[in-house]
Amino acid sequence: MFPDEHTLQQLWKHQLLPESGFQTLEGEPIEIIAPGLLNVDAGPDFSDAKIKIGNTLWCGTVEIHVCSSDWLKHKHQQDKAYDNVILHVVWKHDKEIVRSDGTELPVLELKKVVDKDTIAKIAYLKDSEGWIACESQIKHIDQLTVVNWMGRLLIERLEYKTKDIERIYEYCKGSWEDTFYILIASSFGFKVNKQPFEMLAKHLPQNILSKYKQYPLQLEALILGVAGFLEADFKDDYPNALKQDFQFLKQKHQIIPLDAFLWKFHKTRPDNFPIIRLVQFTGLVQKSSHLFSKLLEIEDVRGYRDLFVGLQINEYWQQHYHLDKTRSHKVLVNLGKASIDNLLINAIAPMLFFYGKLMGNNYYTENALKLLQDTASEKNHIINGFLNLGVKAYSSFDSQALIHLNNFYCNQKKCLNCAIGIKILKQ
Repeated sequence: MFPDEHTLQQLWKHQLLPESGFQTLEGEPIEIIAPGLLNVDAGPDFSDAKIKIGNTLWCGTVEIHVCSSDWLKHKHQQDKAYDNVILHVVWKHDKEIVRSDGTELPVLELKKVVDKDTIAKIAYLKDSEGWIACESQIKHIDQLTVVNWMGRLLIERLEYKTKDIERIYEYCKGSWEDTFYILIASSFGFKVNKQPFEMLAKHLPQNILSKYKQYPLQLEALILGVAGFLEADFKDDYPNALKQDFQFLKQKHQIIPLDAFLWKFHKTRPDNFPIIRLVQFTGLVQKSSHLFSKLLEIEDVRGYRDLFVGLQINEYWQQHYHLDKTRSHKVLVNLGKASIDNLLINAIAPMLFFYGKLMGNNYYTENALKLLQDTASEKNHIINGFLNLGVKAYSSFDSQALIHLNNFYCNQKKCLNCAIGIKILKQ
């Protein structure tokens, strides 16, 4: 195996090297006191490194290349930022390199010192065709490593989700109530109808809906009408009444409905049809005022859950799963536990985390983490896959971490960026 530059960076970062015995090409002993911090911006690969070469302690930057000649290929000789490099770490030395002042750059050639077993393990992880690369080794990793890594992954997961909230926050020009309204709306679409739900919330701002909270029929007419579901001809009295109200409200507020084809029904059970989710969302809007302000006052998972319990939904929907389409039996249309958990995991916790980070208030970021710890683990093929390998998710704190691990590390074969992968290589 001939390592790429990223692999060499990770070897250096995690010091997957022998503990001693390093020398420059000239034979001077090298002692790595601190490998430095990986730089993800322009400039040398590692900053703040401390390395003793011979009898001299050097502090500065380290540059990593596959071949020494890559220094010239990347035109580092033209960049003054590279004059502070104290060690050139390469896999293969094929060219003498000097700094802009003419001094020769010390070189550590890794192919002479890296253990062959380490390279073989890296090759095995990269070439593995299993569900995840380390599926035969992960069960042997100590619990402390797994727990600590899952904690870091959960933070990464929340930071990833808050990028979406930040986009909405900027769209709402810093209005927390409007940001949360659009976020909750998009979350009611779950994964399949997230985008049209967000479009609906942007087409139908809160200041319009707030005028009709005392008029459930008109509120539902607005939401179903803007979604594009009240343009057809109906047989039942109830959808005809909704349509009549919407025709008036559409003119009054100059509303342009969405196209109904945006909503996805394919491979969705009737209880999860977008029109049922829209009706449930109507119940939430009717029930709640200043929802974000209420969110900040809640202290435990029961309070967050209560936001979505007991929604007032017209009895028409107990016997219909679509306009004019009758159910075979009467049902309760309120949100079930799994749906509420989904909203807590994908909307409430990320919103608390984003607010806490932006406001510099750890109370809310910690509340986000506690909420996930107090919410049941998700159940899907990823969580089941890890369970089969001996890694159990006890709460949504764990399941969210494992989903992030699978999507952003395992699936992308980023074993050298993963604490579990590094532990395997060090064993």
